[in-house]
This record gives sequence, structure tokens and C-alpha cells, in this order.
Amino acid sequence: IMNNSNLLDIGYTRGSSFKLSPNILQRHLACFGSSGSGKTVACKVLIEELAMLGIPIIAFDPQGDIASLAIPESENFLKDKNLNTKKIKDYIEKVEVVIWTPAIDKGLPICINPLQFNEIDGMTNQEKTRLFSVISKNIVSLIGYKLTNDEGKIASAVLETLFLDTNSTNIKLESFKTLTRLLNNLPDSIAETINGIASKKFIQTLIKKLNLLNVGSRKLVFQNGTPSNINTLLGKDNSNLKTRISVIYLNTLHTAAEKEFFIASIAQDLYRWMLKNPLSKGQEGIQCSLFLDEIAPYIPPVKKPACKESLDLIFRQGRKYGVSCIVSTQSPGDVDYKAIGQFSSFALGALNTKQDISKVKRRLESITPKEVDSIIKKLPALQPGEFLFISPDAFENIMEINVRWLLSKHTVLSEDQIPNLIS
Repeated sequence: IMNNSNLLDIGYTRGSSFKLSPNILQRHLACFGSSGSGKTVACKVLIEELAMLGIPIIAFDPQGDIASLAIPESENFLKDKNLNTKKIKDYIEKVEVVIWTPAIDKGLPICINPLQFNEIDGMTNQEKTRLFSVISKNIVSLIGYKLTNDEGKIASAVLETLFLDTNSTNIKLESFKTLTRLLNNLPDSIAETINGIASKKFIQTLIKKLNLLNVGSRKLVFQNGTPSNINTLLGKDNSNLKTRISVIYLNTLHTAAEKEFFIASIAQDLYRWMLKNPLSKGQEGIQCSLFLDEIAPYIPPVKKPACKESLDLIFRQGRKYGVSCIVSTQSPGDVDYKAIGQFSSFALGALNTKQDISKVKRRLESITPKEVDSIIKKLPALQPGEFLFISPDAFENIMEINVRWLLSKHTVLSEDQIPNLIS
């Protein structure tokens, strides 16, 4: 592969450097490998490389080890790992890592108000209906309803009807208190519709559940810190010209429902952002990247967490807008393969369980049918940092690669370590 400054320097293959065109990632990449295989390091290498090429990243960090991208390694350490020290200088000069902490002030606090429907001007009625439907489901899931049963469906329909009506009548929903006041005293325009699907007792229960979002630590998710904004997360408002990696530190959220809500809301904001910011040069190129580590809980095959629909939309349409998605998991057997069907490139580390290998085999059969058996035989024997790279867009054959060492430290950061990394 030609040595080119516009390529991603991923590592080595058979003694030669392994470089990748960033445009390959426009059609998304999934990294699978068991615990200890090096899959998170491999994804962090991609993030470092994309950022040094000027491509900003939003990275969800469920465990605290993505945030350590903010700590550069020492030059001496990297020399011992045979890395050119110019790379670490480039990383420090060109990249800034911002750690956002929902609900607390340890990093840069960030909040989401799902009722402030930003950037909907210019949307068609169909697009607005779809948006309000997704936001309704996110809220309903957050307050404890299951989206698959009748109660969840009714609660979603009530909120969606209310959102459509307030939008058409230009009523601003400032907070959940405004929302519950309207539910207590339904506008005449929708009273008959809502009373036809939900009893008064049901509405009162819905109001009580919504009121819980205004008390205790939970209200911090909606009120504490910088309101979530994609241009801010991507550093488009950045005056220092560095490329921003925005790490969203999910450990500060205490329930699975809160994490799903946060991921869903930002994915939804990103979807609206990309509709307003199409690629300027035809259909080639990457504007930004979205990274989700340990994605299995968020796109499971059967369950429907609140964020699944929003993520699936980004996976399906992101490539048209230059929004690259990178995901990783140690449990590929627990991932919905219809969603992963949108991914064209795969980095496979060591996998050992029959369930995980059979799921990977099924996906590979549609991508590289002639080489499936040889890939499956190699997977259990791969060492940490060794990967089989499969990308029909870029390479005719499987590439056996060793991922390079990180320019940043690879460690798990606790909440108490984050304040020292925020300027």
C-alpha cells in the first residue's frame, strides 16, 4: 500500500506498514474480539488516526478506557515500541480530547433536554412525525415503560400526539413540568384523540412517572451543564483549530435506561445534523465519526432498547452523509445482525465461543464466501493485537494485521481522575 500522509496508519502486515484509506470507513467498521484481544485498542488507534487527519469523533465510553485518549504517552515509551515520535507530537498539536460527564461536574457536564426540538425548521411533516415518535419512545423507556407492551405503546402514542400538536400550535415545551401541565389539562384539539386511547387513570400514572424526572439526581441529566449540541461535540465552534474527540463518559449515569436515553438522544441529534449538513463533494468522504464501545447491550437481536432505532437509522443512512460508524463488542453473538448488515469492514480478533463464531460466520458468508472457513479456523488462535481485517472495498483478500501501539495511554479512568484532564 502506498505510503501517503492521508492514510490511516493502523499497524503492520507481514512486516510492512498497514495503511488504510479513511474513505473505507465511510461504510462503517465493526471490531469483534473476546476480552483481552485488543479490540478497544484497535478502535482507539483508528480514532487517533482519524483525528490527526482532521476528522472529529463522538465516542461513547461505557467503561472509562476511552477517556484515556486524553493522556498522551511519553516519547521514550513510544520509541521503545518502534513508533516515530513525530506522531505523538502531531497528536498533541492537532488533537484535543474533551471528556463530557452527564449528570456530574467532574469533567465538562453535559445535559439533554429532549423537549427542546432543535433544528426541526424545514423538516417535512413526515420527518417531524418520525422524530416525535422516536423522542416519545426515548422518554417512555426512560420512565420505565417497555416499548414492546401495550402500556409502552399507549404512553408513546400519547406523547407523540401531544408533541405534534404543540409543534403545530407553536407551544414551547420548556421542561417536563410544562409537559405534565398540558397532560393534566389537554388542549381541545387533541383531548378526544388521547381520551380515546388512554384512560384518565393511565394519564395520571404517566404524569407521576414524568414528575420523577424533575427530582433528585435524575433531573441533572436534563438540567446540569452544556446542552448537547452536535456542532459543539464535533468542535465546529472550536477557536484553537484542533480536531476534537468528544468522549461521552457514560459511567456517570447509573441506570441502563439513562445510558440508552443519552445514546439515543445524541444519535437522534446527529441524524438531524447530518440531514442539514450533506457532503459538499459528491458522496465520497467522511465528515465525522461515531464510536460505540461494547455495543451489544444497545443493539440486541430481540429486545428494543430506546437507542436501537436511532442507532439503526445512523447505520443505514450515515454513509450518504459522510458519518462513519465504528463499533466494537466482545459478544458478537449478542448483536442484531440486521443492524450490522450495514457494515462493510470488519476487524476480527480472537473469538472462542461457538455462539460468537457462528454469528460472525453468518455475516462473513455474504461478504467473503470463499474465505469463510479459513477465517473461522484462525480466530481462536489469534494473539492480543492480532486481527483479521476484512474489507472487500479495499482488499481482495483477508489482511492479517498487528495493530500499532497507541499514542495515548490505555488505562481506565475513574470519575475522580477526569478533572485533571480538563483545561
